[in-house]
Amino acid sequence: MKRIFTFIIATAIFSPLFSQEEKPVPEIPEPIETQKDTSTMRVNGKKIIIISDVEIEGEEDNSHDNKVISVYADGRSRVWQGFEIGFTGASYTPDFNTEVPAGSEYFDPIIGRSINWAINPFEMDIRIVDEYVKFSTGLGYTARNFDLANNYFLTKDTDGNTEGYQDSTRTLVRNRFRTGYLTVPAMLYFNTSKNPQKAFRIGAGVVGGVKLFEAYRVKHYQDGHRTREKYNGGFNANPFILDLRAIVGYGNFNFFATYATQTLFNSGKGPEAYPFTIGISLGSSY
Repeated sequence: MKRIFTFIIATAIFSPLFSQEEKPVPEIPEPIETQKDTSTMRVNGKKIIIISDVEIEGEEDNSHDNKVISVYADGRSRVWQGFEIGFTGASYTPDFNTEVPAGSEYFDPIIGRSINWAINPFEMDIRIVDEYVKFSTGLGYTARNFDLANNYFLTKDTDGNTEGYQDSTRTLVRNRFRTGYLTVPAMLYFNTSKNPQKAFRIGAGVVGGVKLFEAYRVKHYQDGHRTREKYNGGFNANPFILDLRAIVGYGNFNFFATYATQTLFNSGKGPEAYPFTIGISLGSSY
């Protein structure tokens, strides 16, 4: 009887323990496998793929616009758009000769005081080989200032030709001939990097233009009095320009040089002068 009683008590104590359901043991995640920019892992038999961006040092690409043709785009190099300033002189033959010929002394620009400046607000670039080889065109405004030496006044003869004369009774303080043009470039250039802030570049092309104005400004002393004279138009400036242009630069800075293939004045109506400019342009990258 004692054994039966003991068996009943033992069964009552341990039977709840044997009746509980066995809970599954959670799986331990497998080690993460990393391959390039993709990682994988498994949890409870399910495969999870994690994709993350990886930046490779030295190959940063700031371009956010993959269009072949663009006007205003992010992260693209520019060779025209922006502001430029330089010094202007004149050659008196097509093959570059700056020696003033006899009879043309009245048009002898002082290069250090003859300033060329331009504002180019619009540029359209075409990718030929990504950012490495490109073609650009656009629209701009260029003003040329020729500060003339030798105390000559510009005038016109009886046939309407531009010429100069000296007046011993007047001493020139300023003797400046100015022209302004609406311009359009056609440039092919090469970059060493897709990042415009880190790219060396070299390029060449032409710039065509249409004359917007011509003006002549004179300041002089006569009999102790300072006099200012202004003349707008009428000096036979060529209505069109076609300049050769070359650039070399880094980042947003470009050194440029231009040389005219057309004379400043209409043929036979003024001195045979081919303007040239050397300067720097401050470009913009978008």
